[in-house]
Amino acid sequence: MTSKTAAIPLGTESAVPPASAFAAWRLLRPAHWVKNVFVLAPLAFAAHQAIVAAVPSALLAFASFCLLSSAVYCFNDALDADADRAHPTKRFRPVASGAIPAAAAIAMALVLAGAGLAAGFLLSPLFTLLAALYLANNLLYSLVVKRKVIADVVSIAIGFVLRLLAGAAAIQVPASSWLLVCGFAVSLLLGFGKRRAELFIADDFSARATLISYTPAKLDALMSICGSISLLSYMLYTMAPDTVQTHQTDKLIYTIPFVAYGIFRFIFKVQEGKADDPVSILLHDHAIQGTVALWLTTSLAILKAAAFFGR
Repeated sequence: MTSKTAAIPLGTESAVPPASAFAAWRLLRPAHWVKNVFVLAPLAFAAHQAIVAAVPSALLAFASFCLLSSAVYCFNDALDADADRAHPTKRFRPVASGAIPAAAAIAMALVLAGAGLAAGFLLSPLFTLLAALYLANNLLYSLVVKRKVIADVVSIAIGFVLRLLAGAAAIQVPASSWLLVCGFAVSLLLGFGKRRAELFIADDFSARATLISYTPAKLDALMSICGSISLLSYMLYTMAPDTVQTHQTDKLIYTIPFVAYGIFRFIFKVQEGKADDPVSILLHDHAIQGTVALWLTTSLAILKAAAFFGR
């Protein structure tokens, strides 16, 4: 396998002062908070007239999961520090580079987890339970599952589904079955896409034991399956009787082309090896960003028109 040179020059890890506030901020991985938009997705389950009233609870749920996910990152970085030092890009993470001691990272994880769960208490017992299950799933992943091929990505996908369920619990709406299926499939696509991207930069498999079992051909097949299920389940969601009844419109089918393009574009970018993390693609690919903006704008326009004019 051909290795890729690191995008960051050697020696730059000393540019950040040890235990600095910036290093602590980097440890939280705020760029990855974008994954917690899954918590906001259940706003789509709410009837149009109830969405505005649900926004404060949804935002508090989002903030809670940002704290919880950062707690997971802190713990993982402390646990994986030795392996990260052998990785071409992960060696620049605060704990692996020595900017933050492992003990301090674990202390931060405990504080953040406590704060995230405390925020959950303000919402509902069910939300708090789902948040605790999210932490338990991540702990199991960190200690055991991340070394099990396929199960590692399934565990990641379960974490996203728990985000969806927690978001629904926060605003007290039932989660659409089709949207849960779509969310799970999209999460699998992101997970297998991450493994596919990691293969481009792996010199060996010390930093990710499961990479020895994955090959580009296997991951391409798995991404194709997950992409197909994601698109099909979204199509079925837009046509489902409960969706049409909730939103008083059957016109959400016109948003399908945006979803199709976004899924296909993501698969293309991963296979081109443009980034070592799907989040980088989502944050820096203008075509995907534009597609998301068009999908969101079109969906809101359809829902607004349905509320004003009827179906």
